[in-house]
Amino acid sequence: MKHFKMLLVAFVALAFSAGNVFASETPNADKIGLGYQGIFGGDVLQGLSARYWIGDEIAVEGNFFYGDASLEVDDVDEFDGSLYLFTGKFIYAPVVKSNSRFYVGLEGGLGGVDLESDGDDIVDDVDVYVINPLIGAEHYFSEFSELGFNWEVGYKFHMINADFDGGDDDDLELDLNGISVALGAHYYF
Repeated sequence: MKHFKMLLVAFVALAFSAGNVFASETPNADKIGLGYQGIFGGDVLQGLSARYWIGDEIAVEGNFFYGDASLEVDDVDEFDGSLYLFTGKFIYAPVVKSNSRFYVGLEGGLGGVDLESDGDDIVDDVDVYVINPLIGAEHYFSEFSELGFNWEVGYKFHMINADFDGGDDDDLELDLNGISVALGAHYYF
């Protein structure tokens, strides 16, 4: 009976360790992760993020970024502005390892800017459009496989259209293009 118990304990331990080995081959597949995504190089924006891996190689991600700025001269508010941006991302991972994924992706987004001076709107309408082809990687520690850390490098195309007089045509069209670097962390459920 003693040998049977030892054999049963060994089998259970082997079964649990084998389950961890198989689970680590596809980190967080078919799971949703909620967390943080921040753009540090190119622009500085911090945002909330949701990423869902559809199987091992395909993911979709949604982000909400918000930024606020104000300018005060001699204790008088001169300028208040805020930017909000919603982006969606499609990701394909051609390399999937036990604790990481290397991926390529395409991000697109829409947003707006509110500008005020002394409580009055400076511009009637400012629209922001973003397109970003990118590469990146997501890494998982074997001890905390539900937590993923990612980095991305891309080339962002920003198109900004502003309407100062309330007409149908844009008074200002501005293109801001450049390399961006983003960092993020997601907890997968």
